[in-house]
Amino acid sequence: MRILTTAEIRSGKPDRVAFRAIPRLPVQVLLDGVRRAYNLGAIFRLCDAMLVERLIVCGAPVDHRNRRFLQAAQGAQRWVPWEFSEDAASAVAALKQQGSRVVVADITSGSVPPERFEPSFPVCLVVGGERSGVSQAVLDQADATVAIPMLGMVNSLNVATATGVVLYHLTVAARRNAGRED
Repeated sequence: MRILTTAEIRSGKPDRVAFRAIPRLPVQVLLDGVRRAYNLGAIFRLCDAMLVERLIVCGAPVDHRNRRFLQAAQGAQRWVPWEFSEDAASAVAALKQQGSRVVVADITSGSVPPERFEPSFPVCLVVGGERSGVSQAVLDQADATVAIPMLGMVNSLNVATATGVVLYHLTVAARRNAGRED
């Protein structure tokens, strides 16, 4: 066994034109007040890696020139369909009206671990800022909440890390649901 080279990894990927034609998974990610440039960039990169349909950034505009954002995103901002919305609660209400189920990643009395959550699609994963979490107005609209069990002494993970864990579970389920387990 050996580590693959960049050229070997790239050889299995489509070219830029073909990539835009690949169907995305019926998963969206909504950021409710995530402000730190590094977290924003890392979540863009996660959304690209998991081929999410769209990223919605609410409350804090994205500065595409910020060095920490660029370092974390690694160019993913060019490939992820995204939009900005001032108000997360309004954006969630619109998604629900369009038929999306809303799952919030936050620690609540009703949260289940990601592996126990059975999503139906389309789904929107909502994550909140490091300190404030998801707003109550968004939480009130949630169809479900998930929380990653914390076995150690800390109470939570960094928002980008938590997004990656939950998003992975959602995309595995979406791929299985669509018969795309390749």
